[in-house]
Amino acid sequence: MKSFNLLSSRLGIVCLLLAMFWGTATPSQAQILDSENKLTVALSDGTTVTLFGTATSLSDRKTNEYYYLPVNPRLSSRPDGTPEFLFMKFTTEASEAQGGIKGALMHFLMEWGLTPAQEDELRNILKNDFNGAVLKGAANVDANGDDSFRIISGTLSDQKMAPTMVKSDKATVVPGSKVAVASRLDKNGAQLLAASFEKNRSVTDVSIELDFAYTLRYPAAQGRAVIDWSRVHTVMDTIQGNYSRTHKGFWDMFRPDNESYTYDEMRKFYEKFEEKKIVEVQFDANQDDERVDKVREAFFEYFINQMTEQGANQDLNPPTAKEADVNPDIKRGKSYTFNFSKFKQTERTGRQEFNLNYRLAIKRTFTITGNLGSWYDGVRDNPRCVSSVNLNDPFFQHRDINLILDLDAQDMFDTEVNYVTVSVRKRRTDGHDFSDNVTFDKEFIKNNGVKATLTYARGEDRRPDLFEYKMQWSLRGGKVFPENPAWTQGNWEGVTMAPPIKPMLMEVEADLDEMKAAGVTRITAQILYSKFNKLETTNIHISPAKGQPLVEQKLFADRYASGYAYRYIINTKEHGKLVSDWSEKQNDGYLFVAIDPELLEKDTPKFKKAQKKGLNIISETIDELAAQPEIKGMDVFKTFFDKLTNQ
Repeated sequence: MKSFNLLSSRLGIVCLLLAMFWGTATPSQAQILDSENKLTVALSDGTTVTLFGTATSLSDRKTNEYYYLPVNPRLSSRPDGTPEFLFMKFTTEASEAQGGIKGALMHFLMEWGLTPAQEDELRNILKNDFNGAVLKGAANVDANGDDSFRIISGTLSDQKMAPTMVKSDKATVVPGSKVAVASRLDKNGAQLLAASFEKNRSVTDVSIELDFAYTLRYPAAQGRAVIDWSRVHTVMDTIQGNYSRTHKGFWDMFRPDNESYTYDEMRKFYEKFEEKKIVEVQFDANQDDERVDKVREAFFEYFINQMTEQGANQDLNPPTAKEADVNPDIKRGKSYTFNFSKFKQTERTGRQEFNLNYRLAIKRTFTITGNLGSWYDGVRDNPRCVSSVNLNDPFFQHRDINLILDLDAQDMFDTEVNYVTVSVRKRRTDGHDFSDNVTFDKEFIKNNGVKATLTYARGEDRRPDLFEYKMQWSLRGGKVFPENPAWTQGNWEGVTMAPPIKPMLMEVEADLDEMKAAGVTRITAQILYSKFNKLETTNIHISPAKGQPLVEQKLFADRYASGYAYRYIINTKEHGKLVSDWSEKQNDGYLFVAIDPELLEKDTPKFKKAQKKGLNIISETIDELAAQPEIKGMDVFKTFFDKLTNQ
């Protein structure tokens, strides 16, 4: 059983609680805000701004320097002031039975943050109404999860009415930075969305939600908290065993096939464990109730986060300023999915004890929402933004091909990609073919954005709306992918270019005290994954000498890859290198290195096998790894080896 003894120095306790509630350090954590120093300011245009003062080190003194939380989601604009919004309905004279088409394109970019005029107004309000307070800018925030930018729309979520929908995955964390949405709609989707835009509805069918996380420092409260994880697992095992017999009752909600639960349901779940004394939170009766409530809520959130994944808002109405003061963001419409794999990782923790006598830096969530209905009025009469075309019009004997770079690809230009070239050709019946190409690199994106347009003439061609394209990515190190790209048929409405690889964040954790006691000087987690249709390995090291129990590293794997393989290389003082067997994992980038005692016991079969592998690992090549039956038999590499077979 493990116990966290927090009765050391003030600094040690604060650091440990930071890790408990927040995880590994990120740049945004350098700015910690004071939960007790909050302002809510209403601007003249009706915008409500929430601000927090910076927390002072080892002091309860309130500063007069304030940062504002994300606010004012809106359409972004080009340098000439044109809103970056397109809603284009298209049709032909032919009937549907004759091959005619009807539908629409929608593409827009949005951002958040105060405008320069709003910032000036806020600075004056702080200076004049709040004793010379100073606005320092926007608060440092993180995107709250991999799906922190969400589109809520009955039309766009229907694959029949919106067969194509592309968007940014994560909320942008810098004011003024952009996220994008693009969709092609069929005739029904176009009509429904146009009706919600143009019939003076209270809202349109498209709402935007951006989910953020930021760090607040909470006050101290005399008390302690205990979680007995071993008893939690005992209770949950009993629940799973009884489910097949009872199939009813409160605990039935945590069966593996259920999807998500509300805040209130999770609160009832937590209270059951409090009743059984498995979770205990105790405070000095003389403590201020408001402080105690904040710390209680933070501890509840920590407990629930150890076994659930947090989902999207179900309630798009943001809380009022009064509600936000009384109830933390966690209560506002969040959904929770029980994650048995994540919960299993707590089994080795045993009994956790937390001393709550010191100030805590706690991760909080914050959501802003917007609706296209509030933005559409500003673009409805702008022909560059909203239009309707008949594709039989002689004007459209020239066709525009829109090439749009996936926003996620921009992050890869610094580390993985030099540029991507898109070649386009249009074969004409008269033999005079059209061809052109565009190259996207950092300079192009800086000057032109993520969209390029090529135009070709119809001439006498009988199928002017069809063309072919191919993409080739230039990689760091002078390689290109693919080496011989194939031509793909496209439609004139547009081509979205997604990179062939995707980011994969790996987190590797180990118990440094356990390593020291076992004479282990370093543990290397060797990750085997597919990248650009080749197997590649990356080593992530943990060493007691560095004092980092958790190490993060971003990898890039093939977009089609479902997972990766991993093994541990254990360096010992007495036996040299010991290498474990390969294991596979999907949809989870977290590894906790639990040292198998048998692996360190001399003369055991596991030890001899691991030692033999350790002698050969230096000379082992990636081709030798790929040829191993153990690797070929893994589910995570099935698609990889199928691709090699079909080449």
